[in-house]
Amino acid sequence: MYTSFLPGRTTGVVLDSGDGVTHVVPIYEGFAVDHAIGRMDVAGRDVTRWLRLLLRKEGTDLHRTSEFEIVREIKEKACYLATNVVKEEANEGDKLIYPLPDGSRLEIGASRFRAPEVLFRPELIGEEWPGIAHLVNDSIRKCDMDVRKTLYGSIILSGGSTLFQGF
Repeated sequence: MYTSFLPGRTTGVVLDSGDGVTHVVPIYEGFAVDHAIGRMDVAGRDVTRWLRLLLRKEGTDLHRTSEFEIVREIKEKACYLATNVVKEEANEGDKLIYPLPDGSRLEIGASRFRAPEVLFRPELIGEEWPGIAHLVNDSIRKCDMDVRKTLYGSIILSGGSTLFQGF
């Protein structure tokens, strides 16, 4: 199945991060390298939960039964990965005014870039997974040395959690 993500190629790595799980699948000559497949049970749903908590810490309380769905939508439309977290923290990120379904408006600051960080630093939410960057690196390092350079040069992103600006 993952070979369909490598159009015109037979060797590469598929990083698939959706709502509930993240997989890293190295593919060599059209076949998955089974012993090198990586999995992390941190993905989009965790980003949404973390964003909800961060927004509450910023003083936002949505008090709606559809709160989780609203936060998921905010995540998909407003969150991004910071290229320099320290710099963003100093600036507290660019504030964004986000319109809510009831017509009110929500000001979102640093939560926009802090929430997706859990994909790279799961310890932020108390998880002991290595994070996406380490997961990809570990997966490639389990492959033969001869193909590692090719694998590092051909990483294909898949799944909604890879759609954040800056990913």
